[in-house]
Amino acid sequence: RLAAGLAKAGYAVLPSAATWFLSIDLRASGIALDDMSFCDRIIDEAGVAAIPLSAFYPAAPATYLVRLCFAKTDATLDQAIERLALFRKALG
Repeated sequence: RLAAGLAKAGYAVLPSAATWFLSIDLRASGIALDDMSFCDRIIDEAGVAAIPLSAFYPAAPATYLVRLCFAKTDATLDQAIERLALFRKALG
C-alpha cells in the first residue's frame, strides 16, 4: 500500500521483503535534498516521520536514502501518502 502510493506520487521506492520498512531513493526521485534535510522537512511540512539511512552508517554513508515504517493502519498510511505526495509536488 505505502510502496504503491509513494511510487504513484513520484518517489523511487526500493524493493523490500520480509520487513516492516521500505526505503525511498531521493536522488532517483529527483529530489535534491540529502536524507537528513528531507527527514527534517517532512516532519515540519508534512507531519510525517522518516529515518535518514545515513544515521546507520558512520563512515561515508549514502545520504540519499530514507526509511519509512509501514506497520501502521491503512488510514494512517493513506494520510502519509497524501501528505508526502503534496510535499513532493511543492518541491517542484
